[in-house]
Amino acid sequence: MSEPVRDRWLSIGMSVLLHGALIALLAIGFWHFHHPAPAPTLSISATVVDARTLKGVGTASTPAPQPKAAPAQTLPPPPPQPVEGPPVPTASEQAMREQAARQEARHEAEAQQELLARQQAKEARQAAERKAQAVAAAAQAAQVKAAQAKAAQARKRAEEKALAAAKKKAEAQKLAQARKLAEAKKLAEQQAAARAARIAELQQSLQEDERAAAASGALASWQSEITTRIQNAWIRPPTARPGIECVLNVSLVPGGAVTGVSLGQCNGDDAVRQSIQTAVYNASPLPPPPSGIPFPHQLIITFKPTN
Repeated sequence: MSEPVRDRWLSIGMSVLLHGALIALLAIGFWHFHHPAPAPTLSISATVVDARTLKGVGTASTPAPQPKAAPAQTLPPPPPQPVEGPPVPTASEQAMREQAARQEARHEAEAQQELLARQQAKEARQAAERKAQAVAAAAQAAQVKAAQAKAAQARKRAEEKALAAAKKKAEAQKLAQARKLAEAKKLAEQQAAARAARIAELQQSLQEDERAAAASGALASWQSEITTRIQNAWIRPPTARPGIECVLNVSLVPGGAVTGVSLGQCNGDDAVRQSIQTAVYNASPLPPPPSGIPFPHQLIITFKPTN
């Protein structure tokens, strides 16, 4: 049973007890007013005296023997008097009784109303307290729920932030690793290309050296052949002295025909110079160069006659 129901039954019980007490007091008062107490009965004790005893009183003769006292006799109670009916109340008494009853009823009604008002005020106060407690509990629950929601949201944001940071870090590591692998691959490719280029360059250099060596030998042989032909066509002048050395610039056309001769540094006189130029023209056309080498447009020949 809830507290309001228990309080209500308690107030009803108290009201019933109060009414019962008032009714009992009214009944007792009415009974004593209309039924007076009966008159009390008196019991009389008497002693029977013998006449002979009374005659001999005051004489000096020997006392007569005293008779034994008779036991006291109790008189029977008087008959009960008939109880008379209650007196009829007068009009003023009846009005006073009615007024007293009305006042008592009014006091009882006021007491009941006051008790009911107190009970209602108590119930209202308790209801207000329960409502306030419910409101406070609801507010506290709302605050707890809001705090929990806020904490959950903050935790979710922290988890999302941590997840994004971890994802970003993983992507950065992956990108750095891919970039490192790409750089390593590019470096390896560059190193391989550099090695291949160096190998090709070395091979080409060797081939060129071989070709140059071969061409140099062939050119040297060709130039020696040209020099021999010019020397065979040279007519030595009387002013020529031993140790002649002249640099010849020879212009050629395809087929080996000489189109021009000029002398560079030369230690011979004019006769020697002229004789050497004439010898170059007389040796034309010059022998062809080695296979695969076209006739050059210019030849630089160092002429050193042996006789």
